[in-house]
Amino acid sequence: MNKIKQLFYATLFIVAIASFSACKKTFDAPPGAGEVNIVANTSIQALKTYHTVPGVFDIINEDVIISGVVVANDQSGNFYKQLFIQDSTGAMQILVDAYSLYASFPVGRRVFVKCKGLTLTDSYSNMVLGYKATVDGLPSLQGIPGAMVSDHIIGGTLNNPVEPITVTVADLGTTMNNKYINALVQLEGYEFSSADTSKTYGDTSSYKSTVNRNINKGCGSNVNLVVRNSGYANFAGIKIPTGNGSIAAIYTIYRSSPTSNTTTKQMLLRSESDVHFDSVRCGGNPNPNPNPGGRITIAALRALYTGTNIKLTTAASIAGVVTSDAASKNISTGALILQDGSGAAITVYVGGTLTYSIGDSLTFDILNDSLLNYRGSLELKRATGTTAPAALATGRVVTPLVKTIAEINASIGLPLQSPQNFELSLVRVVSATATGNATFSGNNTLTDASGNIILYSATAATYAAQALPTGARTWTGHAKNYNGTTKEFLIRNPGDVQ
Repeated sequence: MNKIKQLFYATLFIVAIASFSACKKTFDAPPGAGEVNIVANTSIQALKTYHTVPGVFDIINEDVIISGVVVANDQSGNFYKQLFIQDSTGAMQILVDAYSLYASFPVGRRVFVKCKGLTLTDSYSNMVLGYKATVDGLPSLQGIPGAMVSDHIIGGTLNNPVEPITVTVADLGTTMNNKYINALVQLEGYEFSSADTSKTYGDTSSYKSTVNRNINKGCGSNVNLVVRNSGYANFAGIKIPTGNGSIAAIYTIYRSSPTSNTTTKQMLLRSESDVHFDSVRCGGNPNPNPNPGGRITIAALRALYTGTNIKLTTAASIAGVVTSDAASKNISTGALILQDGSGAAITVYVGGTLTYSIGDSLTFDILNDSLLNYRGSLELKRATGTTAPAALATGRVVTPLVKTIAEINASIGLPLQSPQNFELSLVRVVSATATGNATFSGNNTLTDASGNIILYSATAATYAAQALPTGARTWTGHAKNYNGTTKEFLIRNPGDVQ
């Protein structure tokens, strides 16, 4: 395995695969989020039956349409020009010759794929859908050209549920048509090998090589799986956790040739937050992680609130990405907004002067912290004497939920612990107009076709004196129900207005 060169980045298929161009490609944006006038006529697993002979390039000449929900994309950098979609029957890897796919195809978006004219083949025994080309006289599979993406991939509704399938290692087959290959799966009771616990997830040197880290059940287990990480992943520099627990990832296999008798089972991470090795290692060896209670999601933390302020007495931790901008001062001093992969967010009050940037990845031990209603918003108030943690990674991207103002107002009017209340989650409103004052400062009104909401900017915000933009714009920010009576939308800085 140490001789594999960038398995999913070089995308070498069978005889030869053309290298991806270094120049940036763009593609026609798919239709806006929502229901689309298209229906799938084939399942993903049925599509796989079009390709049965390893090494063959099977061009699809029929009007085949599949549909699936995006379970992984290029957001973290551990996948390159790839989308992974999944339905109830199986999963498919799609090659797309474009960057920043996560912007148009975020995790949770339903997509419809018009397969006519595309090609199925296998990469090291993993089924792949792409575009057949000829390079140096040899057939190869490349990404769907950027200019053709909208002809083949149609974006549908957003925020569809994405939950990994809990499996055992015995479920993870190695035949080309195995339903779990390219799927988001979860294993329980695993830990990184002792030899890897002192390492980081990826290669942080200038070489940025793709590396393998090994997981097993511990206690001398001889069942090993590879966790394969790119040096370009934004979590490459994070130290590997030393405990035991669950891991969610895209399952793939590696077979050096169609006739090879050796097959390696591989897990490809979307993010380090999909690894919850927070419990004691097998055999009772102490876990240096100070959270024996394990990691919980922000959604689960919010669900603990029942209308009364509480002190958290169970050891646990939360992790997420900072979506607020302390530098612009449109948030209380000493506070930040943290959002995780569950899509939920919460204000964390640390105190002091914070210097975190948007995109910083943080972990908080929440034992003895308080969960309270602060002026109508749910807040995690850090226990006295705790210090602000260092960022584990920077530059993480959180894709906003696309919502109408009416949807925002309905959501933030629900009880704070309601899973349908997405207060403080990063949201985006399209084609909305601001009216009121000459500048951002104070209360203005933001209006779209569905309704209106207060657009609030603190007088102390660094941009407060800037002129209020005119005309229909796209607005990104956080929404909350101030004091439980006033629904507000707050941008982070002027860059949130496009």
